[in-house]
This record gives sequence, structure tokens and C-alpha cells, in this order.
Amino acid sequence: MNQILDKLQRKLKANKRIVLFLCGISLIGLIFGSIFITIISSQDQNLIQNYIENFINTVHTGKLNYMDSIKNTLISNLSFVVTIWLLGISIIGIPIIIFMYFTKSFMIGFSVAAFILKYKVKGLLYAIIYIFPHHLINLIIFTLLMVYAMKFSYYLANSIFKRKTIHFKNLMNPYFGVFIIVVVGIIATCFYETFAVPYFLKQII
Repeated sequence: MNQILDKLQRKLKANKRIVLFLCGISLIGLIFGSIFITIISSQDQNLIQNYIENFINTVHTGKLNYMDSIKNTLISNLSFVVTIWLLGISIIGIPIIIFMYFTKSFMIGFSVAAFILKYKVKGLLYAIIYIFPHHLINLIIFTLLMVYAMKFSYYLANSIFKRKTIHFKNLMNPYFGVFIIVVVGIIATCFYETFAVPYFLKQII
């Protein structure tokens, strides 16, 4: 396990520029998401606030359907991971997966701003519980997958346009290994989000 983590750490260091680029994209997404809720119409803001209030009330009354929640969370996150992984095996995948990565950060920023807009100071506490640590861990996991996906797509496109021979198996083995690690990590954070987050929110409420 330590060898795998060391190898992943070396991979991230070797691709520092890509990591910094993705961190920049993530930061922009967070900022845009937090600002976006302030510029939408008051009617849309009310709809969002009502959704958040219903979620908080559901948690408070203990009526949250955990089975539906874990199913929806797993489907959402795993489909995101699978899509990025598959797009990494295409020559047109890079711009699409960058946009998808941006939307994840955007939604986190949007969610934090929505909680604060609805509950003010207490909303900040709700938002922290709602995103920490699982959403931040997800961003790290997604960043790791993005690095491998972007590199894979680049090598593939480079080999086609420059007519170079690549050893597909040598590229695919580590790429599939990262996919497995990412899936395991995402499943763990999904269970935390489904069962731990409502518990902590209920204690605060």
C-alpha cells in the first residue's frame, strides 16, 4: 500500500504543472459557484433555499431515506469517475473532462453560498459539515484521476498526429490501477456523506 501511495506521490510531483492548473480550475470553480447564487433571480434563490430547508428538516426529523441517498450519491459520483476515465482514452477528452472538473468545484462553491444565504452564520457551520472532509477528499481523488486521464489522452493524441508507436498496455495498466483506487476512495466518501454528514448535521440542529 505504501509503495502505491509513494508511486502516486511521485506521479503528482512529476506532473506539477498539470496539478497546479487543475488547482487553479478548482479555485475558479469555487469562486464562480459562490458568486453565481448572488446573481440569479430571487425566485431561483427561493427555490434553492426551500430545497435546503427541506433537506435540513428531513435530517432533523430523521426522515432521510438512507438507501435512496446512498444509491443516488454512488450513481452520481461513480458515473462522473467512469466518464472521466473513459474520456481519457479518447483524443478529444481533455476539454470535456476539464469542464466536468470545473463543474464539481462550482457546485461545492454554490452549495456553501446557498447554506450561508439561507442560514447566515449558522449556515457556514452547516456548509462546513456538508463539504468537509468528503468533498475535499473527492476533489483530491478527482485531481489524481484527471492527471492520469489528461496524460493518457495527450499521449494518445500525440501518437496519432505524430504517427508514433505507443505501448498501449504499458499505459493502460497504471491507468486502470488508478481507476480502481479512485473508485474505492469514492465509495468510501459516498458512505461518509450519506451516513455521517446527516448525523453531524442533526447534532448541530
